[in-house]
Amino acid sequence: MSRVYVLAGTPGTGKKSIGSKLAELCNVLVLNLSSLVTEHGLFVTYDQERDTYIIDEERVSSFIKSYVSTLKGDVFLETHYPEVIPKEIVNSVFLLRTNPLVLEERLIKRGWSRRKVNENVMAEILGVVAYSAVEVFGANSVFEIDTTSTSPEEVASTICKAIRGEIILDAGVKIDWLSQIPFDVVKRFEDYEGDDY
Repeated sequence: MSRVYVLAGTPGTGKKSIGSKLAELCNVLVLNLSSLVTEHGLFVTYDQERDTYIIDEERVSSFIKSYVSTLKGDVFLETHYPEVIPKEIVNSVFLLRTNPLVLEERLIKRGWSRRKVNENVMAEILGVVAYSAVEVFGANSVFEIDTTSTSPEEVASTICKAIRGEIILDAGVKIDWLSQIPFDVVKRFEDYEGDDY
C-alpha cells in the first residue's frame, strides 16, 4: 500500500503550485481532492451563492480510502478540507499557511468575489484548516509551513526531505495570525454579503 500524505491549506496558500513541484522533485503522485470530488460526483449540491460544491463527506471518505488502496508509491492528497480523509490511511499532514494580507492579494488576482475572498481570508486568520487537521490527525502528525515568502520549490524540497527522513520538522500548529494582525484589519474580512472591493 502507498504512504499517504495530506497537503492542506486554505485556498491560495500554494497547494497546487507546491503539489506540482512535489510530483516533479519527489517522484510522488499528487491528487487534488476537489477534482476527485467533482469527477466522481461526490457532492450533494453546488452552492451558487458561495461558488462552491457541498461535498458528501461520508462518500468522499469512503472513496478516498478505497481509491488510495489501489495505488503504489507515495501519494499526496491536496485539499482545503483534510478532515474528510480517513485518519488511518494518513502518514502526515503538511499544512500550508500564508499571511492573510498576502493571501487576500492572491485571491483577488484570481478574480474571486469579495465575499469569497473574505470567507477564505477569515478562515486563514482563524486557522480553520489548521484546527481541522489537528482535530482529526493530532498535533504530532501535522507539520506547518509558512508559504508567505517561500517559493513553491523551496517548500516542496523541504517536504521531500521530510518524507525521506533527511530532516525533521517541528510538529504542531504555531502560527497565530489573529495575534499578529490588528483587530481593525481583521474586521475588514467579516463581511460575507457584498461583492464590492
